[in-house]
Amino acid sequence: MIRRPPRSTLSSSSAASDVYKRQEEDPAREREVLDIFQAKRISGILLVPCSLDNLDFLRSITSRGTPIVQINRKITGLDTDSIISDNFNAAHTATKHLIEKGRRHLVLLGFDRRTLSANQKKSGFEAALSDAGLTDAAIIPVKDHDRADIARAFREFLDSNFPMDGLICSTQGKTSVALDILKERGISIPDDVSVIGFDDTPWSALLFPPLTVVSENTHRMGESAATLLMERMEGAKTGPPENIVLEDDFIIRAST
Repeated sequence: MIRRPPRSTLSSSSAASDVYKRQEEDPAREREVLDIFQAKRISGILLVPCSLDNLDFLRSITSRGTPIVQINRKITGLDTDSIISDNFNAAHTATKHLIEKGRRHLVLLGFDRRTLSANQKKSGFEAALSDAGLTDAAIIPVKDHDRADIARAFREFLDSNFPMDGLICSTQGKTSVALDILKERGISIPDDVSVIGFDDTPWSALLFPPLTVVSENTHRMGESAATLLMERMEGAKTGPPENIVLEDDFIIRAST
């Protein structure tokens, strides 16, 4: 059974909630920004959607003739162009790699149910476990982009003594936090636990040991999205929405 540790920290005061609402991956903040764009009568929108909450509002924007290109994530039911990473397959590939390395007690660090990418990565993680017939795994819920909460959640999880031997960190920020805490606890990589991060960085290959990562083609994604939006705005491209899926690179290094 996939374990989801109880988290008392998910309940917060109204003051803390107000702060959290101003962070990234917040549907209310997304709606505020979209309202500003509409007030300024912008000609097109590049959107990294954070949830399904604003689906109806986004539909109303497109119905008025404003083109939208969704980047990195795609909202089901929003009929616009999109250029996305295959987050499901990326997480599935990473999980499968750990299983092939003989790891049997896997952990996904970083699930915030409000975010589309987190849900896709969680689904890929669970599918790979199911394919292998593994049930003893854990998913650690966190508040995305909140390093203090990520650190607190991971420390609490390590204190639970789950026999983790494989760890997937769902973003670059979570990878950084996890590596610091594993070092703090004297947990050896990859002897004690194999580690995979999402997003490649210049320091990933310089770590000891160098870090195995899922690397998104972010430059190509952004360039293609901007080009597609300009073509829609200028009328050079018409017809049904174009949906492009970019496969991530999986770079194997010594951390696994």
